[in-house]
Amino acid sequence: MNRKASSFLAAIVLTCIPAVSRAQDFFADVVYVAPGKPAAAAAAVPLHEPSKLYVSNHKMRLETRGLTGTILLVDSDANATVALFPAQKAYQPLSSAPSEYFRVDDPENACSDWQKASERKIACEKIGHETVDGHDTVKYKNKGATLAAPLAAVWIDPTLKFVVKWEDATTGAELRNITKQEKLSTALFEVPPGFGILRPKKKQPKSGAGAK
Repeated sequence: MNRKASSFLAAIVLTCIPAVSRAQDFFADVVYVAPGKPAAAAAAVPLHEPSKLYVSNHKMRLETRGLTGTILLVDSDANATVALFPAQKAYQPLSSAPSEYFRVDDPENACSDWQKASERKIACEKIGHETVDGHDTVKYKNKGATLAAPLAAVWIDPTLKFVVKWEDATTGAELRNITKQEKLSTALFEVPPGFGILRPKKKQPKSGAGAK
């Protein structure tokens, strides 16, 4: 076989190998709702202020909108989670990431990915396809949900390969206003310059202590 024919054959073989595509970057609002409520009713009466979620490959940024305004940075590849406290320009490493949100390799066979994201055993069962806020999803149920491991169900978007809805016994959340991006800024998933490790506040001496 001559060189030209070999090159042509190699090109054909390469075109038959599926390309490894990068997971879709996106950001969305996280709306917290009571489990089991219809989407319209849940949107009208959220449990508390929505959060903002940014996802790039296996990195995640979750901005809470509560009084503290804490931000969680998660890098599942590095098994690292950090809490940012913008008001104090401080950060603190955490021992684990939120188990409600995770990427999957195969949306149709995601039980192993859910188990990896959880610190406790998941008795996972695939339920099937359901529509969530107009998006096709694959629902998985935790048959062993308890008070100690309350996460009862997750819904995974096959195009995002990410959880877009979750429920436990008392709380649930859905991603709304999902906006896909070609590439989110890497700075979103890094500790900002000038932030230092969070230190415990020093106890103030009691009034009159040590006075002579």
